[in-house]
Amino acid sequence: MFVLNQNQCPMKKSLAILSMNCPRCNEGQLFTNRSIFPLRRLHQMPDHCNGCGLKFNPEPGFYTGAMYVSYALNIGLFIFCFFALYIGLQVHVFTFLAIYGVSILLLSPLSFRYSRTLFLHLFYSYEPRAKEDYLKSLKLYTHRS
Repeated sequence: MFVLNQNQCPMKKSLAILSMNCPRCNEGQLFTNRSIFPLRRLHQMPDHCNGCGLKFNPEPGFYTGAMYVSYALNIGLFIFCFFALYIGLQVHVFTFLAIYGVSILLLSPLSFRYSRTLFLHLFYSYEPRAKEDYLKSLKLYTHRS
């Protein structure tokens, strides 16, 4: 399912995911506000990429599948906290659950954004000429008007 184009090295794909950039051109920002604050604007995304024109919401309900990605991220956090705190430091079970609960609350905005980013990157691959093609189409469109 995860498509990696031969023209892009895995490190660039990883950096595009970590910086929450467009999967097709690796330049456009997926979210209108780079910061997670204020939380009211956490979910706001532009309609399309300003670098290559990719629609960030290809169909209604597209990001419903991102909930499963978020679930997987939270399971990973649970396993990490379990081994680090409960097994490694041997804290009491209630202390472990309290620390895990607080970490889930504090990291939920990042989990939300990264789950959307990962989900979008699962369906679109890098296209090196995407930006050039988009700019050419814009020039053709403006010449026709």
